[in-house]
Amino acid sequence: MAVEISVLGAIETHINGHPVDLGHARRQSVFIGLLADANHLVSVDQLIYRVWGQHPPQGARSSLYSYVSRIRAALSAAGNDAVVDRRPGGYTLSLSDHSADAVDLHRFRAFTALARDASSEDAALALFEDGLGLWRADAFGALDSPWVNELRESLRLERFGAELDRNDLLLRQGRQGERLGDLLSLAQRHPLDERLIGQLMLTLYREGRTAQALDYFEFTRRALSDEMGTDPGAELRDLHLKILNADPDLNARFPAPVLAGVRSASAAASPSVPLPSQLPPPPPPLAGRDEELAALDTAQESEAVSITVVCGLGGVGKTALALRWAHDNLARFPDGQLYVNLHGFSSTGVAAQPQTVVHDFLTALGVDAKAIPTSTEAQVGLYRSLLAKKRMLILLDNARDAEQVRPLIPGSPTCTVVITSRHRLSGLLATDAAGSVTLGPLTSTEAHQLMAARLGERRVAEEPEAVESVIRSCGRYPLALTIASAHAASSPHLPLRELAAELRETETLLDVLDTGDLDTSLRGVLDASYRALPDAAARLLGLLSLAPGQSIGLPATAALAGLPPARARVLLRDLESVHLVHQPMPGRYELHDVVRLRGKERAERDQPEEDRRRALGSLVDFYVRTADAANRLLSPNDMPSSAMERERSSGAHALAPRLADEAQALEWFTAERSWLPAVVRLAAELGLYREAWRLCWDTYLYFRRCGHVDDFIGTARAGLDAATRLTDPDAPTLTALARRGLASAMLMAGHHGEEPLDHLSQALTHFASVGDLLNQAHTHQVHLLFSILADDEERALEHAERALEQYRRVGASVWEGSALNNMGWCLAQFGHHERAHACCQESLRLSRALGHRVGEAAVLDSLGYISTRSGRHAEAVEHYRQAIQVCRILGDAFEEANALHGLAEAHDALGEAGPAREAWRRALALYRAQHRTEQARDVEDRLRASP
Repeated sequence: MAVEISVLGAIETHINGHPVDLGHARRQSVFIGLLADANHLVSVDQLIYRVWGQHPPQGARSSLYSYVSRIRAALSAAGNDAVVDRRPGGYTLSLSDHSADAVDLHRFRAFTALARDASSEDAALALFEDGLGLWRADAFGALDSPWVNELRESLRLERFGAELDRNDLLLRQGRQGERLGDLLSLAQRHPLDERLIGQLMLTLYREGRTAQALDYFEFTRRALSDEMGTDPGAELRDLHLKILNADPDLNARFPAPVLAGVRSASAAASPSVPLPSQLPPPPPPLAGRDEELAALDTAQESEAVSITVVCGLGGVGKTALALRWAHDNLARFPDGQLYVNLHGFSSTGVAAQPQTVVHDFLTALGVDAKAIPTSTEAQVGLYRSLLAKKRMLILLDNARDAEQVRPLIPGSPTCTVVITSRHRLSGLLATDAAGSVTLGPLTSTEAHQLMAARLGERRVAEEPEAVESVIRSCGRYPLALTIASAHAASSPHLPLRELAAELRETETLLDVLDTGDLDTSLRGVLDASYRALPDAAARLLGLLSLAPGQSIGLPATAALAGLPPARARVLLRDLESVHLVHQPMPGRYELHDVVRLRGKERAERDQPEEDRRRALGSLVDFYVRTADAANRLLSPNDMPSSAMERERSSGAHALAPRLADEAQALEWFTAERSWLPAVVRLAAELGLYREAWRLCWDTYLYFRRCGHVDDFIGTARAGLDAATRLTDPDAPTLTALARRGLASAMLMAGHHGEEPLDHLSQALTHFASVGDLLNQAHTHQVHLLFSILADDEERALEHAERALEQYRRVGASVWEGSALNNMGWCLAQFGHHERAHACCQESLRLSRALGHRVGEAAVLDSLGYISTRSGRHAEAVEHYRQAIQVCRILGDAFEEANALHGLAEAHDALGEAGPAREAWRRALALYRAQHRTEQARDVEDRLRASP
């Protein structure tokens, strides 16, 4: 048979035995949409609904055409056995007669139909087993759309009906014990189905577990009453009564099972009972994780019960690490190994009950089912008694919380317990002396090792740039890398650069990394963690995923969520305990990229758009008001953005942190440096243009001081863009201020040309038209810098004199000192050193009298420059040293770099080569950090030329 198609679990297609890569989840959804009506036309509109639901995105139709084209290409090797045809109005997936039988869903339906018409019970039972054996998990893996979910639920009911029919046949033949475990699992998923509960009760009764059968009836009775307001039906009540009376009809009407002799619990350790060896098969060799494996080795040195919690985000490799260590250390456990998957974070959301696990462990240890005590406490006591003095490993995989595992911890120090969980299980760490091994993303080297192990050293070596791109896109996250490597391995003829290109598209990254299996796809694994969160924590995770930056502080988080900081801290701890956020540094919280992507999808799906906009608006408001307060402290003489703010609304605003002084203001700006441009972009995206302008204005001085040229110019340009979008009456003034700010940023970064001159001319024209002398003077100051760079002495002096005269007219003493300094600098540039020195001395006197440290630093630098140009190099050294000292107090790295450069030149002129080289090296480090490439190259040349 050329084609084999499996959908009863993860979607898999094979042609002539070779796997076919159907692509990411969206493409698989298109395939299922066609397969559901194989050999019949499916319209384009039907397909779009089946893939995207009632509200498809823009471009869905063009995306559909692309997906169908790729599916057609993937199936091309099947020839006429499986063909996607374009028909008027839609598409048809045409399957040949024998190919239709190759679809496991079709075979399941055929088997169950034949079973229900079979002439003998044995034949019917065999057909049911064949049909049910085709199921590997829920149909269609992790595909998620309203239509797929409806179809999946319909198929679940078909499967459930077949299971119930099969169970009736087993009961009729007296073979009920063969499926007891399945019945218990089904009852957990369908606790209100009376037919199933009746089958389970009869099975338990026949297996000698009468008390448990009666317990299930009572549980079902209460559940029906609480949830449905009804009582069990007559048949279930009749069965309950017969069990109470030990009615012989319960066995007499059917062949009785052959019962083995009842053994006592004391016979549990009989030599005839094999040692439990329940570990799953070992995983492939690990990529790295040497330190974590060593930590598990060290944990065995404890004199108490060795308990180690291996924790981390879902898909980070916890189970693989635990199993690898367990298989490598089997000799340490001569009395056997117990293993259980506790399903604490499974895709079904049904966690294993500890009492059920203890019961199963007792069975594995050789205790006859009839001899197991009925009470949970007695079962735990027997379990611990049997493990006393035994050297055994108990591996408890995928635990939900400490209470789920505590009953499973033995009391003997000879035993070793390894627990894997997405939760830290802090309770165990605190009260049970458990150790902890936390897994995070792989290192870059380990990520390369993982891909090489799955794709081969040669293929990885052939495309190193593509491999590096894949690793970056996957965030060094083991599950993501494993899935990406599996995609590449299934298409060995395709270059890795194509996979890398797909992964770089963040909008479809999770689609590409979708396996179609809830337990292994990224969405499925992350959603299991998401579902385990309290509602408030899940909401916060979604909001954090929408926020624009990386590591976010507690006050900003509280503003985003609209919560008091104390409450936000509690929720962040909840998220941190399950490794959905981590703290790269104290007080800052960060999400892994894949967590952020899925969190954003969930937030956009689960939280109303109005709520999301309100939360993001509160975040912007927090940054605007905090930046305003911080800028007032850094530069009390500058105009704050709030001076241009219109009357504020009476609505509630996020609580901004209180900044006590200039040092705290500088500390806040530094901590939030990477966030500030991102919040400006967010404000603009939300249409909050005034807030965007305010934030740009209030961060101007900080970015200038710290010397980050790209951010300096970028935020200034964003401020101008925001101002031009305003329609308020004061928009022209805000635009003029933004133009001056951008021109100043460009000039200070060395970008002089027509653009800054145009901005300055327009700004000056506006301020003159409204009679704003102070801002005219400020603009003349920037014009002065442009004229000096253009080597235009006449215009430079004209702007310097105009600025000084206007500052004096408005009585701005601080700015008068600044203008005197700029006048002196201008005069020095054109060789008028004595006049320049006099202006700067007057500026220094005025700045110190006013306590204006920024002005003092600037004029000391100017005096150093004037002294150097006048040949007074020792005097220049002293001026520059004082300037550097004040710059450091101010945190002004931009001007510190300039002063260091001047200091080096003064030392060099004095023949002091050592101090000159040291000053140049310090200046070079700052220039490089500030991305001031032209200045950095100049210093590099000077260092090469110096002895």
